[in-house]
Amino acid sequence: MARVEALSMSGATTIPAEYVRPQEERQGLGDAYAEAAACWSAAGSPRIPIVDVAAFDAADPASPASLAVVDAVRAAAEDWGVMHLAGHGIPEDLIDALRGAGTGFFRMPIEDKEAYANDPAAGRLEGYGSRLAGSAGEDGKREWEDYLLHMLHPDTRADHALWPAYPPEYVPVTKSFGEHVSALSSRLLAILSLGLGVQAGTLERRLRLTSGEAQVEDDLLLKLKINYYPRCPQPELAVGVEAHTDVSALSFILTNGVPGLQVLRPGDGQTWVTARDEPGTLVVHVGDALEILSNGRYTSVLHRVLVNRQAVRVSWVVFAQPPPDSVLLRPMPELVQGDGAETPRFEPRTFRQQLERKVLKKTNDQQED
Repeated sequence: MARVEALSMSGATTIPAEYVRPQEERQGLGDAYAEAAACWSAAGSPRIPIVDVAAFDAADPASPASLAVVDAVRAAAEDWGVMHLAGHGIPEDLIDALRGAGTGFFRMPIEDKEAYANDPAAGRLEGYGSRLAGSAGEDGKREWEDYLLHMLHPDTRADHALWPAYPPEYVPVTKSFGEHVSALSSRLLAILSLGLGVQAGTLERRLRLTSGEAQVEDDLLLKLKINYYPRCPQPELAVGVEAHTDVSALSFILTNGVPGLQVLRPGDGQTWVTARDEPGTLVVHVGDALEILSNGRYTSVLHRVLVNRQAVRVSWVVFAQPPPDSVLLRPMPELVQGDGAETPRFEPRTFRQQLERKVLKKTNDQQED
């Protein structure tokens, strides 16, 4: 498979047909810089909320400062399903080092990166690859990106053969970042639990508690995906990533500052809002797993990525997700049982089943078109 980077570097002024989106998907597509300028300059345009969690005290969650954080995170997760997270506690120098290490890998010649190539046909999804939109088969439309995907945490589950040996700082920097994101994930899940009126450890426990007869807590998994979006000569026809929701519980996103991420404003269904580069923050998405556990109170945000003509965009996405088969996702009993209980909105399913449902639905939708 030709890498998108090679297509971009070829000097071609048009993109291959397999990257051209269907006519019905092109509304609102365009150069990411132009779309960002239009979005940000419009009077009264909606803006993804910025939420600072630094004041939350896990030892005193009922303090006024903690309650204010809980309320702000709850509102963002309910109303938007996405937020710019400030006060996350990850050192800025570590974030800079992570950006440098990931960018260093993608600056290597393509033939050197191929040493880490994945093989989706053989079931090996982790590694260096290029994206086929919606896993729709060879007739599907491709997305304008290359990527590197691997397990990040816990370290015991990672295949370190897929971690780049170059640049040499990649492994220690990425491991350290994974440890910080693991702690942040637990902290944010505690805040989101309190926002639902349940104890702080509830959501994480439900994401880790196995469904077998002898219930034990499995690992909450973190996967890292570095997305590389080369320059595109026809951004009005292509997407970096098509519109989708994440299957994860939470997704944590860093970028190199180039715009492109858009979220569909919940409750509107028409307005694509371009994420700004808010210094000192991470973008956090609510994913399907958290939407299911919260019985739909928290919104799994629909989002996509635009591309542009002039600059390479790189993003680092960490997906916090339950083990694929051992944990059963369902609305939490605390929300759907007892007096004043809500009606369950989701049938029980494992994480793998949720992923398979989405792939099957995408395939069926395309067959019906």
